[in-house]
Amino acid sequence: MKTSTKASLYVFLIFGVTYLIVRFGIQMVFKDINIYLLTAISAIITVILSPQRRIVRKRSGDEIQLKWLFSKKVITLK
Repeated sequence: MKTSTKASLYVFLIFGVTYLIVRFGIQMVFKDINIYLLTAISAIITVILSPQRRIVRKRSGDEIQLKWLFSKKVITLK
């Protein structure tokens, strides 16, 4: 599997899990919220909280780096 495909898969899975957590969290707090508003707010918050991916080419091979907005740590995946 190519490194870019693997990175896209990781980001998609993290995005999906984050979206579900945010959506059901908002739905628990605001029980009578409109479904369209719930979807829009959840998507915007998830885009902000999702990691940014970067593929770094090194001599030993390509590495996937994930960086979150509120974290200074960079997570490296091979």
